[in-house]
Amino acid sequence: MNLSDAAGGDRVRMCLTCEIVRWVADEPQPGIVEARVTDADGRQWSFLDKVAIFDMTGTVGPGSSYPQPGLIRCEALDDVSGHVAPTEMFVTTLRPDAVEAEHGQSTFRVELAQLSWRGELDSTAELDSLAPEDLVGARLLKVLVAWHVVDGAKSPTPVDLWLVLEPVGLVRVDVASDWRLRLDRQQVYSPYDMQDWGRMEIGTPGDGFPLSDHVGSRILRSEADYEPTFGQCMGLTIRFGSGAVRLRSWGGDLLIEAIRTTADHVPDLQAGGE
Repeated sequence: MNLSDAAGGDRVRMCLTCEIVRWVADEPQPGIVEARVTDADGRQWSFLDKVAIFDMTGTVGPGSSYPQPGLIRCEALDDVSGHVAPTEMFVTTLRPDAVEAEHGQSTFRVELAQLSWRGELDSTAELDSLAPEDLVGARLLKVLVAWHVVDGAKSPTPVDLWLVLEPVGLVRVDVASDWRLRLDRQQVYSPYDMQDWGRMEIGTPGDGFPLSDHVGSRILRSEADYEPTFGQCMGLTIRFGSGAVRLRSWGGDLLIEAIRTTADHVPDLQAGGE
């Protein structure tokens, strides 16, 4: 099932980064180039197509020095093998531009770091700060969390949370040093050791995690809770067609709670674990 069937008129699209390695021919106009992509397994794929497919700046030509950075518009797919690593995704280059690599290959397993999100008029959508309303209409493709692990025991709450949203991009949710809830575009960092203080581990949360049930669903509403004195965002309620989840800062910790609706329609908060 294709998870990125976004509503018409989306202004941002997922792209797969590539390298334009050579100018192949001047005809047909505007010219043919070769581009290459290395997938998550280290396999290299070659694409031959019009330069406009890969060059979104309009600056690559026969006299350019190579390689040049490029992008291939793509869409996210379900995990077609039944499993991918936490920081990987399957994408197809068939949509929206019918792009195929050699031998007709169009489905690739890639690292999240190989994906980019672009807006109209070649402007980048990868700005740091996001407002809650920026999430509305996006489809949740994947959830990643960072846990502080000490002596094999995970922290009771995640340190950082990432939402992979089509067409918004990779969104990190965390608690800032002033305890406000923060939304921004940040890549997933690698796990790291803190010696006597344990280590940070990155992974996909299990079925009991509040957001796990909503992967594949679209965000219908995103409502912020503001602290009345200083106006800081301290909480965020995300409503899907499949339910709702509340993210909030509590004493500097990031709490993630499923919002259940009882028979008398009174919201009931249930904190979720992994």
